[in-house]
Amino acid sequence: MANFKTHMVVGATVSGISSTLLLSAGHLTDSEALLLFSLGTIGSLLPDIDSKTSIPFKITFTLLSVFLSFAIIFSKPEYSLIEKLILWLTSFYLLKLFIMRVFIEYTSHRGIFHSVPMGILLGILGTMLLKTLFWVDGSVAVWGGFFITLGYLTHLILDEVYSVDLANKRMKKSFGTAFSFHKKSNWFGTFIVYLAILILFKETNYTIVTDTIFSSNFYIDLYENILPQNGWFNGLFNI
Repeated sequence: MANFKTHMVVGATVSGISSTLLLSAGHLTDSEALLLFSLGTIGSLLPDIDSKTSIPFKITFTLLSVFLSFAIIFSKPEYSLIEKLILWLTSFYLLKLFIMRVFIEYTSHRGIFHSVPMGILLGILGTMLLKTLFWVDGSVAVWGGFFITLGYLTHLILDEVYSVDLANKRMKKSFGTAFSFHKKSNWFGTFIVYLAILILFKETNYTIVTDTIFSSNFYIDLYENILPQNGWFNGLFNI
């Protein structure tokens, strides 16, 4: 299994290249590309949040508690500052303590969270949160969800690559446990995840992604931007 540093570096690289291609083809602004790069990198760390002692587990739940607490007070602009502070603190500690305890109680490492359908579900949920809580534009929110899933699947594939011992020409015992579409030890959890995907998938419009990836115009735009049009590094040092 790859370690935290490897997952972060590879996840950031894949997300960076992908967002750069979309930016170069004129499908994103610079700020949108940065957002997608960040979401893809975060997504590449998410599969390990079912490891109770892992760095991603601690970071993810702390950040989740912070973000959701701010989202709650942002939805109540009419409250006074002291009310917002009390609401934020209450939300933060309830979310962190309650959600973390439930998660620890009902998940196991390399369980349902270490699977392809969970990566797809988190991408869908990410799109919904970006649109409803963070007011991100619809198409960018869809791309955001896609990048979360992209980073997630990058993590799973990397774990499978590390499960192959090329030196001794053998498969490690962990081979096949990362990039999986179901968990034999948790059929009920697998069913719930697939059911959630079926229910929530209609809330997203992933044709935005497929229409771009399979569009010849996208690759034509990329080709036209391989070399500079107005001189090399034009305006690089302009303030």
